[in-house]
Amino acid sequence: MGRQHMLCGGFFLISGYLMTVGLLTRYGEGWAGLLDYAINRFLRIYPTYYIACLFGALALFLMPKFGVTLSLLNPEFAFPLGWRDWMTNVFLVPIFGGSSGLVPVSGALGVEVGVYLLLPLLARGPAVALLGTILSGLLNIKYGIETSNFTFRYSSFLTAFMAFSIGSLVAHYRCQLKFLCSPLLSSLAWVANSLVWLLFDQWPWNWGLYFSLVLSAWVLISFADREAGSIDRWFGDLSYPVYLFHTVMAVWWFGIFEMKRTVGFFLCGMLGTILVSWIMVLFVDRPLEQRFKRRRIRVG
Repeated sequence: MGRQHMLCGGFFLISGYLMTVGLLTRYGEGWAGLLDYAINRFLRIYPTYYIACLFGALALFLMPKFGVTLSLLNPEFAFPLGWRDWMTNVFLVPIFGGSSGLVPVSGALGVEVGVYLLLPLLARGPAVALLGTILSGLLNIKYGIETSNFTFRYSSFLTAFMAFSIGSLVAHYRCQLKFLCSPLLSSLAWVANSLVWLLFDQWPWNWGLYFSLVLSAWVLISFADREAGSIDRWFGDLSYPVYLFHTVMAVWWFGIFEMKRTVGFFLCGMLGTILVSWIMVLFVDRPLEQRFKRRRIRVG
């Protein structure tokens, strides 16, 4: 579980890096570039998300009729109750404060969408990204680096913003930081930090999370210039739908396995998720990308 938290922080950091590099090298300056950026982000995030919402709504409607308690799988898996929940589910912008989700993992996705709105500012210059890192870091310290408030620091928009801004900062200085490139050493250091929790079980929930951000940045610097192979691209295509559908698909097997997290439940849920995710890639993501994605000439 501790490694999962560190992975998500690293994912936020990588996202901040990639979006900043894209804004600097592909979209350029001006309103036309921002419009292309917004359209491409919408196409990547929302169509597949809304399909996952339909799957989730269907599961929430049908599964309780068969005696399946969906909250045992994820406490946030529930029909939206009030306008805040509905607004959060529909728009994914982290300003409404809803807590129930048709896609129960959409909280982190909402943080991501909120950062997308601010990334054009971070891409304006390293000083802006540094300011974001400092302010978000100070907010984390203000709440206290303690296990008791980990959930708030980990999943709230303003506190999680630090990971994205660090990634943006690395993007601005990516050329100057190449001297740190060390794929093997950086990977070993990252794994070692992930294993500290075996000796100190509270490590991932306090300072380990922040150490992982620094080490994730080092890993990113070490591998950023490597060309992606066909397998890398395949995993990259699957990553987003797998993230969206893994809970939504697992719940269909939850009742069959008597609401127990067995190996069989894991395998069926995983295979079902990969199958549905690949269908999403073939019949939703790729057709939308080929038809509507804005393509701009790389400028640097």
